[in-house]
Amino acid sequence: MSRNDKAFPFDQIAQTYAQFRYPNEKLIEHIFKRVRYANNILEVGCGPADYLSILSELLNARGYGFDISQNMIKEARQKNPSLELIVGDAQEPFPYGDNSFDFVFNINLVHYLSELDTLFRESYRVLTYDGNVLTVTDSCQDIEDRTLTHYFPEVLEIDRKRYPGNSAIMNAMKRAGFEGIYTTKVKTNFEFKNQHYEQYREKAYSALRLISDEAFERGMKRIENDMAGGLVIGKKSYTQIWGIKVERREFDLPTIFSTGYRNEGNNSF
Repeated sequence: MSRNDKAFPFDQIAQTYAQFRYPNEKLIEHIFKRVRYANNILEVGCGPADYLSILSELLNARGYGFDISQNMIKEARQKNPSLELIVGDAQEPFPYGDNSFDFVFNINLVHYLSELDTLFRESYRVLTYDGNVLTVTDSCQDIEDRTLTHYFPEVLEIDRKRYPGNSAIMNAMKRAGFEGIYTTKVKTNFEFKNQHYEQYREKAYSALRLISDEAFERGMKRIENDMAGGLVIGKKSYTQIWGIKVERREFDLPTIFSTGYRNEGNNSF
């Protein structure tokens, strides 16, 4: 989260966010399979730091995180006392030294930022060589297909405008110096239960705070009607954009030695 995002009073909703938002197990498994090893990891815009807590435990790594919201950091510290958490801005120089982390990631962050270059330039700086950077975001297709949009269609255009496209993210990563950039996808289907209903009712998703009260109540009524009618299957997809910091080595090309062989009979090649 960034100081440039003036639409959301994150300090006011930190407790709600920490209580009703929780990490996706399939996404965690997907990330763990691709990182596997790290001594120190950093989550930028960590919020309540649930992903950071689980990944640092799985990787047996020291977990560091920062967020612009003081109350988010307060909630995160209460839930995860073993993590190193501070207040900081994703669009300012990161409060860490060069080459400090083996893995730097951000989840559900980029649509809150007014520009991406600082995020990736600083992520590159604090990464060790051969370290991985990861951005987890929603593509246009993810936004269209998710359950949130199904019940609250008014959020579609709102989030299409808020979320940067994959190409914009990848270009910012390239400008920062990252190489080996590629995307992966996690798709989840789940039984829509009371816990998901409460997420929506409490507006734990920021887009729900941008639609009218009337649109919000219409969406909640649709959910209630469907849940009363039986099993409801929810859908959520995550787009992951990966990159690596590669050490640039300067070296001389090897000298090509002549064998001194000459074909006396035929000088043509």
